[in-house]
Amino acid sequence: MSAEASIRSLMNAYCRAIDGGDLRAFGRLFRGADWLVEGRKPDPGSDDNVIFYSDGTPRTKHVITNIEILVDEGAGTATGHSYVTVYQQPEDRPLTVIFVGEYVDEFVRSDNAWRFLRRDIRNPLYGDLSAHLKNPQATFPAA
Repeated sequence: MSAEASIRSLMNAYCRAIDGGDLRAFGRLFRGADWLVEGRKPDPGSDDNVIFYSDGTPRTKHVITNIEILVDEGAGTATGHSYVTVYQQPEDRPLTVIFVGEYVDEFVRSDNAWRFLRRDIRNPLYGDLSAHLKNPQATFPAA
């Protein structure tokens, strides 16, 4: 698999982990990596901030578009940029866009595999996060 395909797979794995309510997979993706919002780590309380529903998921779909991946094979590094739109349909509410922003990513190759080095969520536009996060400001201070 090419570097670009491997990195695209990581970007998609992030969306699947969150949407599937798989916090272990999320943790594996960011072991030794930074997950930031506007260049800052969220409050420690954000670790347990997501609201899960009876199906074990947050009932979201993270959709990434406008994906750009730039690989430096010699250095074993890469950057990525994408737009993200998050849709949510809680059990008692209609389908809604709750978040729009950009992912600015850094990747590194180690042991012949690509992994996240950093994901920074930038330029956020907020919808109603009350059915997704217990305390939206713990994760997104400007929300």
